[in-house]
Amino acid sequence: MEGSMTSEAAAAGIVVGGSAIVDELFRRGLLNDRNMLSASALVHPKNHELVVQAHEAYLDAGATHLVTANSQVVPGLGFGTDEIREYTRMAGRLAKEARARANKETDVKICGSLPPLMPSYRSDRTIDKKEGQAAYLLIAEALWPFVDIYLVETMSSLAEAKLAYHSVYHLRKPVLISFALNSTGEQLRGGEDVLDVIQQLIEYADRVSEDDESEVMLRGVLFNCSQPEDIAKGLKYVHHSEKIQNMLTGHSIVLGAYGDRISTSSTAGRMEETLVSGAMHSVLDMEIYREFVLRWIKFGALLVGGCCGIPPSYIEHIADVANHEHASHP
Repeated sequence: MEGSMTSEAAAAGIVVGGSAIVDELFRRGLLNDRNMLSASALVHPKNHELVVQAHEAYLDAGATHLVTANSQVVPGLGFGTDEIREYTRMAGRLAKEARARANKETDVKICGSLPPLMPSYRSDRTIDKKEGQAAYLLIAEALWPFVDIYLVETMSSLAEAKLAYHSVYHLRKPVLISFALNSTGEQLRGGEDVLDVIQQLIEYADRVSEDDESEVMLRGVLFNCSQPEDIAKGLKYVHHSEKIQNMLTGHSIVLGAYGDRISTSSTAGRMEETLVSGAMHSVLDMEIYREFVLRWIKFGALLVGGCCGIPPSYIEHIADVANHEHASHP
């Protein structure tokens, strides 16, 4: 069973990140009660159906990897231990319910979100190591009965990623780790070089497993919560490193990417607005996002999808072409 699970985790597919679910909940009318952001969808039972419906919308659009909606149930946003356990467990339960209602138990993997414990993008705002390990273990154990994979999302530094991995690898589920990039595409938000980070992360996962004679559970390195053009730069950077490619292949670790909606401040966004006024909210925007996804696939990404601001319509727009592209280049 475990071998099957790990190989399936590394298969090509369409992933919908936790922040995409957050934005979809607000589009569907979720109120930001007491500044709890999307966590209010888990806190109040009346909103649970909204979570299931949001998940179902992405599943209907072609998502194959569904991420749980607990990305904002963290210590940095004021949640205590019992609350994190309860609401995170609910996030797992609702994702599993959505998959069952869509009759996609055999086709869709549920990814348990292990988000930044403090505000995203701030590698300088860290949590005490012991507290951080305890928090990630708490989240992972709450999700364990409901998920197939752990997805460590939006990491801004190697230290943050290592903390999360060390906290959960012993739970024996595949782990995907996703990093946020800066505008160079070749560095994390905290300024670390992408190639150095990937190399050190793989070496760290090896050492941890050697110490307790266990299987390496790192199954994917992804980029998310970044502009599509920056992700393309990052994947190209990785693609042209023979050393990193050999390390990834030798460890059966896949690459992936799920970017944010194109920003008006990005190069692509400014170009869109130059071509067509209002393009940022048109079919043209979906087409350009899809072209970036195809570029990601060209540079080796097997798991692709969307993060902040990417609605189900975008996922539907990229799913067919992405699946066709993967089938053409197995």
